[in-house]
Order: sequence, then structure tokens, then C-alpha cells
Amino acid sequence: MSDTEINPILDQEDLDNPLRIILVIDHPENKEMNEMEERLIDSIQSFKQMDQFFDSFDEMVAVPNESHIKYEVGSDGLVVIIVDNLKLRDDVLAFIDGYADKNEEQDNDEEDDDDEEEETSSKKKTKKN
Repeated sequence: MSDTEINPILDQEDLDNPLRIILVIDHPENKEMNEMEERLIDSIQSFKQMDQFFDSFDEMVAVPNESHIKYEVGSDGLVVIIVDNLKLRDDVLAFIDGYADKNEEQDNDEEDDDDEEEETSSKKKTKKN
């Protein structure tokens, strides 16, 4: 199998847990000031959704800050991100929180669309009677 082929089984496979991100701020000049933040993104529960998240994350945050950020992604949905300054920490958290909020809005919109479709469907059934 080549690297460019898509594995349909993996694309549809769910994560064992929702995406959980541990962000570590590694202050190179003062190790006593190291900090840790944690975020849980309930809306990311499949490998496909996780790939979409990291495509955006790489483009917006990781690649422009390549020498100041490292991350490791586990197959269980646990991600560890290490940054070396507070501004980058804030950028990473803003991206994560914004992505989570955007996904929640999309989920709510999809639920609203489903509700509207059900209402329309029931109205059609009522009109036929």
C-alpha cells in the first residue's frame, strides 16, 4: 500500500476516547516555571476528525512556529504539545478553543437542520391526510 492511498477502515474508525490535549509550556531559561494546560475536544472522536483538526493546526499554528513547538499524537486520542513561550501557548489554546467552539456550532446547526427536516416531513404527512 502506498503512502497516498487512503485506508477506508482507519478513516471510519473511532478513537477510544475523545481528543484530549495536554499542552506543556517548557520555559528553556527557567524549568521551575514550566506549566501544563489540558483541553478535551468531545466533538473529535474519529481518526478522520482528528486528521482534519491536525491539518488545520499544522497550517495555522505548528508550521509557522516549527522551531518552537513539538507534538506527539497517540492512537488513543491523547495528544501532547510542547511549546517554549507564553505567546505560542496562548496561540495554541486560542486555536484549540476556537476549533472546539466551531465544531460545537456545526453540530448544533446539523441538529437544527435535522429538526427542520423532521418538521417539514411531519407537515407533509399531515397535509396528505
